[in-house]
Amino acid sequence: MIVLVIVAVLVIALITFLIVRRQRYIRDLRGRGWSFDSNPALEWVLDHHVPPFGLGFVRKVDEGVSGTVDGIAFRVFEYTCTEGGPKFDERLATLQLPLALPELFVCAGKVRSGVRPPPVDLDPNHHGNAGDPGYARAALGGAALGAIAAFGRAGHPVDLSVDGAHLVAVGAPKDPDELQAYLELLAPVARAVDPSILAPYAVAPIQSGFTFYGHPDWLLVGRDDSLIGKYGLTTVGFGHTTEKVIRGYNDGLPIEAFIHRWKTEHTETSTDSQGRTQTRTVTDQHSEVVAAVSLPFAFPLLSVNGGWGGKRVKFEGEEFNDQFAVRTDDAKFAYDVIHPRTMEFLMARRPPGFRIEGNLMRYSVSEHDTAVISVCADFAHEFFGRVPSFVWRDLQITPPAFRSSS
Repeated sequence: MIVLVIVAVLVIALITFLIVRRQRYIRDLRGRGWSFDSNPALEWVLDHHVPPFGLGFVRKVDEGVSGTVDGIAFRVFEYTCTEGGPKFDERLATLQLPLALPELFVCAGKVRSGVRPPPVDLDPNHHGNAGDPGYARAALGGAALGAIAAFGRAGHPVDLSVDGAHLVAVGAPKDPDELQAYLELLAPVARAVDPSILAPYAVAPIQSGFTFYGHPDWLLVGRDDSLIGKYGLTTVGFGHTTEKVIRGYNDGLPIEAFIHRWKTEHTETSTDSQGRTQTRTVTDQHSEVVAAVSLPFAFPLLSVNGGWGGKRVKFEGEEFNDQFAVRTDDAKFAYDVIHPRTMEFLMARRPPGFRIEGNLMRYSVSEHDTAVISVCADFAHEFFGRVPSFVWRDLQITPPAFRSSS
């Protein structure tokens, strides 16, 4: 009993200490004129769209602090994204900029995961990524790089980005005193964004919402069990559901991707050491990933490492036959579509397996990942863009304009 009492007293003391420390932390923040929200809604940060934002299916925000520093509005918060993209779990600071600009990244170390723009030359101490080198030089000219260098010399990690009308910094401290010093050094970087110089590069702000980086037209639907019938998925077992359904409009070739889950049961019989037999029912969990492109035309059956249907046809070149199993109902059609240049393209590109029949192009993928979905969306344009014109004439199809590719 004495031990239990001691343990209980220690636990109560620890809980009391944590509560008191927490209250002091919140009072310190509010004493600086800042606001604190222990559990802000995700919508609070959905006006951000470039990495680490716009990635993953599961996104969370926590411990929100907001206010002004040197007259500039800021937000500081914990941000986490998981599943379906690069994982991220860091404390961020975001400062308001005077105008919305294209994405731009500056760092002194490793480039942030998920960044798409190409590198641009800055200086020996910083790496940059931007779609337009002229814009990067204009944005980081004058006082900007000097302010960034001063920020780094103070011991803060230089991992910054321009996200529309926000300057975002990774690695914000939690301690109020340290956070204030951090923000006071970050504010000159935001203030160096000169509207008079950067106005020619201004962009329209992206509408706030649960968007996907690089794919503003993708929509996370969540669940749509009608897709089980649409794609002819297995109905064996029970508890069939879909989750994390994504739909997007991909330049005339809409894409859809999701996870299909279901259950089956089987019985297991075991005998104990006394010879008694027991039978129990075991529930097995199953899942499959579906990624498919809808076509505005009907195409004959053609499978390339896509599994079922048709008969396998062989091509000249054992290397191609070793890498790709092509199946179809019409061998001549397969030879016409997969001509030597397309064979070279497939060997170089190494796409996921796919099967085309009717107005669906379905991929054989094992991951429900935004990067994989993007590959599938792009590949459809690349593949159909290589189909010879005489094939379309024979099929009496007027194809849409496919995106050009190298």
